[in-house]
Amino acid sequence: MTYTEQANTVSSPTPELLNVSANHVGLIARELSKRGVDVEAMFAEAGVDVPQTHSPSKRISVEQIIKLLKLAIEKTDDPTMAVKIFSKVQLGDLDALGFAVSCSSTYLSLLQRFQRFSKYIMSSSNIQIIEEPDGYLFLAEIEDNDDIVENNQDKDNHAPGLSHFSSKYKDFIILLEALGTGFVKMSNDVCQEKMSPMKAYLITPSHPLVMEEIRHHLDDCEVVLAPFCGVKFNKNIADKKLPMANPQMARINDEIIVKQIDEMFQNDIVFRVESMIRDGLAIGEFSRSDVAVKLGMSERSLQQRLDDRKTSFSDILLRVRKTLAMQFIREDKLRINQIAYALGFTNGSNFSRSFKSWTGYTPNEFKEL
Repeated sequence: MTYTEQANTVSSPTPELLNVSANHVGLIARELSKRGVDVEAMFAEAGVDVPQTHSPSKRISVEQIIKLLKLAIEKTDDPTMAVKIFSKVQLGDLDALGFAVSCSSTYLSLLQRFQRFSKYIMSSSNIQIIEEPDGYLFLAEIEDNDDIVENNQDKDNHAPGLSHFSSKYKDFIILLEALGTGFVKMSNDVCQEKMSPMKAYLITPSHPLVMEEIRHHLDDCEVVLAPFCGVKFNKNIADKKLPMANPQMARINDEIIVKQIDEMFQNDIVFRVESMIRDGLAIGEFSRSDVAVKLGMSERSLQQRLDDRKTSFSDILLRVRKTLAMQFIREDKLRINQIAYALGFTNGSNFSRSFKSWTGYTPNEFKEL
């Protein structure tokens, strides 16, 4: 299916706002039916069709899936319902990705597949795996275009600018909480045992009861509020051999996923600009004019296409810099000045001020989270 054909199947054709409807929407319908909810009526209220087939190529907007999860919470009068629904996810719900993950050789390779193919699940996802001295941090950051993080910090909750988060951002947390729970559940299924992380990082929960529900799925795990969502695993767990390892089958399914993702993003201007900025930062060629030349268009044409996607070059550059900065700081292999130069800043002081404005933490504070 081409990108144009995919776009015609949903109300919002913006790729970074798409999800895999047959996976997530089907899961919601299945689990709510078991709880006696009138699924057809609820889906009609949300303006979403009840899925009749299981197809990884059919997409749905993030706004729509969040609306479904909020309605599920409302209909059941249970603020933890989104987390409970995704705690029942099956590997088969992810189609080729589920099969590939189940065939992974080690827990680290399982994490790497979730990272590499995260856009197969949700195309706005931004996942990193950061090697730290005592383990691996599996980090998922929210991609936003709103200036929601202030220079101040909530010292009691250790979470930056939480009172300034927009309503849309808080709603998005509901989806992140659900997906995070689903990730833990599927990981445990592959390992055929509970794989408890050392530490879990959460943006302030959507509801106080959600924290209790998440703790139920994370035994003996320290939970920390942070400007990102993630889990940190001991290196002994990361190197653990998995019981269903099958490298050949994993590679076959990897190829299927790569083909589907390529079809999805081959005409996606935001994806292409982001990739070029990442490559250009290493050689100092990451300006809008640099990227426009590489794309074979004028700066004006580039911005017009980004305007159509409700974003801008500066938004994408900020997102890439923030993502790489978090990775470099957690890895703790480069000095602040080196990180600054790698990201196109003139000096370490300018970078540190920017990082504090992005996250609410200084680089050193963020490193110690």
